[in-house]
Amino acid sequence: MDWLYDAMAEAWNGWIPQDQVKTVKYMGCYMKKIYPGLRLVSVNNALGGDAVNFFLYVNQTDPDGTLTWLINQLLDAEIQGDMARKISKTIIYSSIFQNIIVGQFFGHTHSEEFYVTYADPESASTRATSVVYSAPSLTTYSEYFPAYRIYSIDGAYQGSSYQVIDFEEWYMNITEANANPENPQWKQLYASVNQEYGLNSQAPSEWSNMIERMKEDDVLFEKYRENYYRRSKYDGIGDCDEKCKRGWLCSAREMHHSKTLCADLGGIFALFFSQTVVVRRLKALVSRKGRNSYRRKPSPAPLTKEEILKAVSVKKGKALASDQCPL
Repeated sequence: MDWLYDAMAEAWNGWIPQDQVKTVKYMGCYMKKIYPGLRLVSVNNALGGDAVNFFLYVNQTDPDGTLTWLINQLLDAEIQGDMARKISKTIIYSSIFQNIIVGQFFGHTHSEEFYVTYADPESASTRATSVVYSAPSLTTYSEYFPAYRIYSIDGAYQGSSYQVIDFEEWYMNITEANANPENPQWKQLYASVNQEYGLNSQAPSEWSNMIERMKEDDVLFEKYRENYYRRSKYDGIGDCDEKCKRGWLCSAREMHHSKTLCADLGGIFALFFSQTVVVRRLKALVSRKGRNSYRRKPSPAPLTKEEILKAVSVKKGKALASDQCPL
C-alpha cells in the first residue's frame, strides 16, 4: 500500500497540513483544523472498517492502528474543547464521542441513505445519538443516476455549533445526457432535505422519527426510495411489499448486527431478515456476481461466524488455486 499512500500524499499536497503527511503515507488518514474549534478527521478504513474484509469477523485486530489513531484524535479534540467532523469511505461509528462529533459523512454505497444510532445500540426506543450521512456519487451505475450533495452547516462564528442545518442534492439523467452530449444538464433532486421529508432540523431524533413515519406513510417511503435511485427507471415505485419495506427501514437502524433493533417492525420481518437476506447477501459476497444487484437495496445481514469462516474458506481455496490473494 506504500505506493498508493505516497501517491495520495503527493496529490493532496497543499490541502493537508504538513504534520499529517507522515500519517497519510503510513495509513491514509489525516486530521485538519478547519476553523477554530472544528476539526476534520479523515479515516481510511479499508482495512479496519470494510464489511467485505471477512478476516475482521474472525480476528478484529486493528491492522494498521487506524482505529487507535481515530480514538486518539477524538479524545484530543474532546480535551481541547473542539468539535469534529468525520469522513470516510465505509461507515464506522461510536456513541462514545457523540458530544463532539457534529457530522459523519460517508460514501461507499453510492446511494441516498442515512443511518441512526441509539444510546442503547440494541434498542431503537432509546435516545437517538447521531445520524450518519451516506451520500451518492458521480459513478454511473445502471440503477443510479450520478449525483452530488451540498451541505449547509452552521458557520464559523463565536459559539457556532458547526452542526449540519440542511442539504440539497443534484443529479444528472444519463439517458438524457447521452441524447444531448454537448449540453448535459444537472437537475436539482431537492432544494432542501428538511422540506423534502418534513424534518424540523437535522437532529438525530428527527431522522429517527422519519423512520417511524415511513412505517405508516407509504407516500413518504416511496419518495425516499425514488430519491435513493435519483428518479431513474429502477426506482421501483410501487413494487416494494411489506417484507421489502421492513428491510429498507431496518437498514436505517442496523449499524451493527442486532436481532432487537428492528423487533418493532414485525415478527415476519425477523424470519425474513435472518434467513432470506442472509443467504442472498452471503451468496453475493462469495460469488460477487450481479454487482449492481448487490447494491440495489440496503439490506445489512447479521452473518454468523460460521458463515464468515465458510465464505473465507471458499475464497481462500479459489485464490490458492489461481495463486492470487484470497480477498
